[in-house]
Amino acid sequence: MLAGGDLRTLGRSAEVAAKVLAQPSLLSELVRCFESDQELIVARAADALEKIAAQEPRLLQPHKRLVLERLANMEHWVVREHVCQLLPLLTNLSAAERRQALTTVEAYLDDQSSVVKAFALECLVRLSKAPGFENDARRVQQIVDRCVEHGASAALRARARKLVRQRTGDSKN
Repeated sequence: MLAGGDLRTLGRSAEVAAKVLAQPSLLSELVRCFESDQELIVARAADALEKIAAQEPRLLQPHKRLVLERLANMEHWVVREHVCQLLPLLTNLSAAERRQALTTVEAYLDDQSSVVKAFALECLVRLSKAPGFENDARRVQQIVDRCVEHGASAALRARARKLVRQRTGDSKN
């Protein structure tokens, strides 16, 4: 269901997500898609997994190694975008895993894709909010503040402004 067509489209990933949500036992089939050597299938599988996790985060928890080790290290921008949306949904991260995720996602700020950079910035903020990560949260706030003025793209600057508004509770800025 995820094969075929143009790499710039999501294909039938929403349909796959709906099927898995209706029958969670199918998640193992989706997870096997990440072993594919076809970039298109992996990107669409990442989209489907993100859609599933957004509605049912508990289904993602057993697959944290997949997200932290396999997906987080993939080069494709669509996969990285979805990793940034998946990582904060992992509620069972140890402190070491959270630090690993923060390090990985911070490196995404150098990605070629402005979309990945914008999602990475938001992911960093969400990951650094965990108890015990106050130093990381301060460092991430400094990164966000720098991106407001000096972000590499309009998308990154806009996301940084949004994050500052959320932090300050200012809906006008």
